[in-house]
Amino acid sequence: MSDPMRRAKVILLLAPALLAGCGDSHGPMAPPEPPAVNLPVTTVAAAAAPDGAMASGTVESDDRAQLIARAAGTLRAPGLYDGQPVRRGQVLATIDPRQADAALLRSRGALDAAIAEQRDAAADVARDAPLAQSGALSGDAYRKERLRHDLATANLAQARAALAAAQVDRSYLSITSPVDGVVVARLAHDGDMVMPGSPLVAVEGRGRLLFRFAVPQSSLGAFTPGSSVPVLLDGREDRPVTGRVRGVVSSADPATRRFTVEVALPRDSEILPGMFGRVRLPADGSQRGTAGAVSVPAAAVVDRGGLTGVFVVGRDNRLTFRWVRLGDHVGDNLIVTSGLSAGERILARADTNVRDGARLASGARP
Repeated sequence: MSDPMRRAKVILLLAPALLAGCGDSHGPMAPPEPPAVNLPVTTVAAAAAPDGAMASGTVESDDRAQLIARAAGTLRAPGLYDGQPVRRGQVLATIDPRQADAALLRSRGALDAAIAEQRDAAADVARDAPLAQSGALSGDAYRKERLRHDLATANLAQARAALAAAQVDRSYLSITSPVDGVVVARLAHDGDMVMPGSPLVAVEGRGRLLFRFAVPQSSLGAFTPGSSVPVLLDGREDRPVTGRVRGVVSSADPATRRFTVEVALPRDSEILPGMFGRVRLPADGSQRGTAGAVSVPAAAVVDRGGLTGVFVVGRDNRLTFRWVRLGDHVGDNLIVTSGLSAGERILARADTNVRDGARLASGARP
């Protein structure tokens, strides 16, 4: 083998070893340091959890209706949209009238035929009654004429009822709102073919609002019909809404063993169906206070990957995300029942840019 070829072979054999040696000398690359965080810091303070558990519930409209088709045909609702304000009696949609009009014509024709048949049978009976009395007409023949008259009279009544039903069906072609409110769900669209029973649109009134929540059997005594109940709605916890208990469903949910309470709310333009809220239940001996509870600013609580927590400032000013269990709102603060201790430092306000393991900037405000 020539010297050039031998040297090339040696270089090829040594290349992997040289590359491996280079990798070992430098070591693995360290991940980049998260950017420093310049946000305010606060010290966690001890706080007594409010007495009594909270029952969650939802604001619902007492004037909600789902309108269905009561006739078959093509739906016409070109201007209908979700959220549309409507008035009681306002036409929301119509159904193509051709099929109903045809049924109405058939019913009128059947009625005219029944009237003619009944008149002819009545005339025969009136004409042959003297003949039957004198014996000129047999009793059997006269009995058949009377039977024909009775049958024609019954058919006439049936035809009149069928016409009335067709007229009612014709009136179902206009879909009107039963309440003053808004369209909350458009369940069929312009041009759809609908059949009797097809859902078309849901409307909801704003006149009577209820707050519905579930309570255990031990708390039923506090919610008697007519009693006042403060309701804390999300976003306005500092302004409780006082309603009155309208009623209690006397049968408990078999899964939760809780009873549903309905509270009638006062008229308020800021309260809308679907809002979430809470009602405080009366405290018993097992519910009073929570040892070790602390208070943190609501702005400090963030969600990371489905977990709710805060960023704790360590001794080296490095931030660590810690999961916490939350309690009630108290003004602008939240009660934390587990996961934090009084005296620890946390970010008073966190945002989506904060990363676990980041360091607190030296200029961060306390």
